[in-house]
Amino acid sequence: MGKNKTRSKSALKQNSVTAENKRLSDDGNINFTFKILSAIGIIIIVSGHCYNGGVSLMYDWFPKYSYNLALFVFISGYFYKEKHEEHIFKYIWGRTKRLLIPAYLWNIVYGIIAFALTQVGYTIAQGKFDLYNLFVMPFIDGESFAYNLGSWFVYPLFCVYVFNILFRKLLKKVHRGNEYVILAVYLAIGIFGVQYCIWNPAPKGALLLLFRSMFFLPCFEFGRFYHKKLEKHDNLNSVAYFAIVLGVQLLLLTFCENLEYTPSKCVKFDNGCVIPYVTAITGIAFWLRVAKLITPIIKNKKLVRMISDNTYSIMIHHIFAFMIVKWAFRGLSVITPLFKDFDILKLKSTIWYIYRPNGLNFYCIIYLAAGIFIPILIGTVTHRIFEFMKEHTLKSMQKKQSDR
Repeated sequence: MGKNKTRSKSALKQNSVTAENKRLSDDGNINFTFKILSAIGIIIIVSGHCYNGGVSLMYDWFPKYSYNLALFVFISGYFYKEKHEEHIFKYIWGRTKRLLIPAYLWNIVYGIIAFALTQVGYTIAQGKFDLYNLFVMPFIDGESFAYNLGSWFVYPLFCVYVFNILFRKLLKKVHRGNEYVILAVYLAIGIFGVQYCIWNPAPKGALLLLFRSMFFLPCFEFGRFYHKKLEKHDNLNSVAYFAIVLGVQLLLLTFCENLEYTPSKCVKFDNGCVIPYVTAITGIAFWLRVAKLITPIIKNKKLVRMISDNTYSIMIHHIFAFMIVKWAFRGLSVITPLFKDFDILKLKSTIWYIYRPNGLNFYCIIYLAAGIFIPILIGTVTHRIFEFMKEHTLKSMQKKQSDR
């Protein structure tokens, strides 16, 4: 009896170990550190559009506009693989389906929304609902309809994807796949682009797309270079690691003026053409190590996975989510004695009006939450609708074939 009990315990333990190994095997292809890094990155971007979201994520040390978009491009570069170069057009078409087509479709939707709102007195959207603003403007500006202005980021990122794979494939005899050479070339391109924008601020039209893309190109290679050359050596003690990163950042804060710049307009590069990349590196380095440290604690949290898996949707829809919050405040100000300081004129005239009762920034946590979870809801619903339509179409085609 004792032996049987022992065997049962042993079998139970073995089954438990097997189950755990299977779970780890199932998760083996998931880079949890970069999942968490993506979630952190999108929270920083959304909070940057609503007075920090009522919280502070080391913004005094690492001003958010000194690295936030560079962080996302870094993550994209990290996941670039050499095997993509075997099928260039397949790779470009894949990025077109994942990035461009959804952005264009949503641009049409937001164009309709913007047109409808102009009929009731809103003057936020500057672009007319025409073919130019539907199909050309997104590439060279991306902000005419305002309510989806976060989508401007998609188009230069797509250009970086395309340039990177063409450069690697077509000029392989020149760079020979040497990441040091590629990094040097991309940095030269990016630094030249920033310097041009210092000489000629706020480029317009196709030049704006060009210099946005040029700025992001080195950030993309930072991710690739880290993956190929640095990650295997990234094992420095965290105390020493943070001492170095914070020390460098302290020097930047001491000897430079405002570290923040505006990639969307290619302006405010007040510290020259090199410092923006230095601050990109320090900001990325800081949050990368934070993500590594907290990965064992929160890697299996559904909330983290949900945010990191929906960064695209959050990027496109979070500004409109802010509008929903403002409309809610407006509604409450009409039907209750609350929020009487709500400014309806600002609501209708500027996308950047963030209403805060009594001017308290703590209320911005509501905007931050809405900017994260409303886009997730929009993305989930549209995905299910798309899958339903796809399944229904497939069944209809199968039925027609069987009827024949």
